[in-house]
Amino acid sequence: MQIDIQTLAAKFIANVEECNLEALAAMYAPNAVVNINVMGVDQPAAETFETLQAMHRRAESLRYEVLEVIPTESGYVQRHRLHVVVPQRGDIAPQHLVIPACLVVKLQDGLVVRVDEYLDSSQIAPLFQR
Repeated sequence: MQIDIQTLAAKFIANVEECNLEALAAMYAPNAVVNINVMGVDQPAAETFETLQAMHRRAESLRYEVLEVIPTESGYVQRHRLHVVVPQRGDIAPQHLVIPACLVVKLQDGLVVRVDEYLDSSQIAPLFQR
């Protein structure tokens, strides 16, 4: 089966950006795992949805600026910048975060079986401050 990697990658990141969990779940294989370097463990993909929802709840806006998608033999690598506007909280002023990140996505039969995400935890920390 021939897969259009660019279309699949765009659909995947759009579902993340929109927090469309149903559509995102449909893109994952049943036993898919996600490893976000700041967490340091493989997790079932569905367990990462809570983190995604928390990000969306805490952000005023969240947008992915895709820099490139590079097809690989087993899937693709995506470099992007995550733009997050963190609203004012108490005496903490609003902030616009620009977080460089990379996804390494492994596919099987057109479904995502593994995602490894790499980002700098210190750059996303303001989103989760009180």
